[in-house]
Amino acid sequence: MTEVDQQLNIMKFGGSCLTDAASFSQTTEIIKNYLKRGNVVVVTSAFQGITDKLIHFYEESCSDGNKTENQICEDIIDEIYTKHSDFIEGNLEKGTTEYKASFTFLDENINDLKQLGRVVRLLRPSLDIQDLIMSYGEKLSTYIVSQYLKAIGLNSKFISSDELILTDDNFGRALPLLEETRKKIKKIIPPLIESEKLKLICVTGFYGSTKDKKITTLGRGGTDLTAAILAYSLNESFNTKVIYWKDVQGFLNADPRITEKASLLNQISYIEAKELAFFGSKVLHPLCLDVNEKGNIPSEIRPFNDPNSENYTRITKEVIEDDKIIKAVTSIMRLSMVTIESGTMVSLPGTAAKLFNILGENNINIKFISQSSSENNITFGIDLKDSMKVSFLLRNSDWFGKQWFSIKIDNEISLISVIGAGMLHTPGIAGKIFTTLGDNDINVRAISQGSSELNITIIIQRKDCEKAVNVLFDAFINENKNSNT
Repeated sequence: MTEVDQQLNIMKFGGSCLTDAASFSQTTEIIKNYLKRGNVVVVTSAFQGITDKLIHFYEESCSDGNKTENQICEDIIDEIYTKHSDFIEGNLEKGTTEYKASFTFLDENINDLKQLGRVVRLLRPSLDIQDLIMSYGEKLSTYIVSQYLKAIGLNSKFISSDELILTDDNFGRALPLLEETRKKIKKIIPPLIESEKLKLICVTGFYGSTKDKKITTLGRGGTDLTAAILAYSLNESFNTKVIYWKDVQGFLNADPRITEKASLLNQISYIEAKELAFFGSKVLHPLCLDVNEKGNIPSEIRPFNDPNSENYTRITKEVIEDDKIIKAVTSIMRLSMVTIESGTMVSLPGTAAKLFNILGENNINIKFISQSSSENNITFGIDLKDSMKVSFLLRNSDWFGKQWFSIKIDNEISLISVIGAGMLHTPGIAGKIFTTLGDNDINVRAISQGSSELNITIIIQRKDCEKAVNVLFDAFINENKNSNT
């Protein structure tokens, strides 16, 4: 069998998969089962709650350093140590090589954290040190998991992801340098599997490093992204698949908290999944899906508590054509809508560029944007938590605060997105959406559609959100089910 024919399953386990003896036993059984089918790379998150403790430790270390704050830092470190030492004591036999190695690693890294806390007090807040501190959660959990797997007879190799993944220096949410990372990973992992006959490698999730060896974290969904990067980099060497073990079965066609009719999407394309992820579904991060799509990597989201279930989501590059023109109706309940109006906007070129520059420099994420054909207003959506910040930035900017602009912010809106590749070739979808909402006395405040025509985004009053999702779900998705029965 050639190397490229070898099956390689890259499996991501989150913190909820490592909470107690029962969940860890489940994780172990899953790994054993997949080792029967080929090689396995395990990517793990920090133990549950540890990342929050590390952030708290960093924040307290940034304070003035009085006795109270010093004691808080010591207490946090003690809690982190206890969480990991309890795991070692409860899962590894005392006195074994793996038991000793785990405690040695834990002691060394806890001492490093204490030193970093002192450095922060001297140097004051620093995003690169914050990322370094946050990386210790995945570093500790993955090493201990690797030692446990060794102890039960599985030849496991631990690799810290800063040895594999190169990123830019955007600390806090760094982006991978994919092609350089691919070259680096291909030099390290395939030879390990081939020369040492390794079938199991444990890699830390969530972080990488810059070219000058500074640790960077990958932001929300960073461990999922780590798995995607590894799959992208190894797909030419192995027959690669990514499996994300989650607390849910996979992508649903609506938020079950809003409509009880929501059901599992057994198969979906990457382009549709990215729309779902961006517009409300938090199962996987859009960037993670984008990397998997670039590498044409088959992916699965599987329920951790029912690993042999046939009910899970498969994600592929192929768009499955069936009678479901609309795959899902998603929603973001709490948003703010900002409208900038001016009769002079037409004669002021560069207005949009200046707006996006202000928002980008201040890390404000835009959820949607709409501009009137007369070019006298721009409307865009932002997270509700950013509303006051955006108001301050715009009203105090030289351009928007001192020109003839009116700035209005509505904090009582929701976003609904109707998603499906089928609408690309189907006329009349927008008309049916407006008719459905109008017949149910739901007023549309704004609308946006991308050039890909994979989704139509509607902005409505928050009080109408639940009703809008349900009537659109009945009109587009339940209609398909009813016509088949």
